[in-house]
Amino acid sequence: MDNMAKHHPDLIMCLKTKGLGIGKLCKNCSGKCPICDSYSKPFILVRICKSCFFGSLKLRCIICGSEGFSDAYYCKECVILEKDVENFVY
Repeated sequence: MDNMAKHHPDLIMCLKTKGLGIGKLCKNCSGKCPICDSYSKPFILVRICKSCFFGSLKLRCIICGSEGFSDAYYCKECVILEKDVENFVY
């Protein structure tokens, strides 16, 4: 859990295989990387598992839980460091 943003200590690791669902972000979190919270260089779409994409959860922000607005992207630095491969934060 050391790769999560320090001001989001309540987030837990999903530890399931990524699915076809695309993570969403609210208007306040739009543009942030869900791992490091940087606003720079959106690179790869965030894919989430079936459980996290089920029902009303698929329309929720993956960082704060508000109503989803835009697609979530991992930043280029997290992709290069392979933090996007480890497991999804939700």
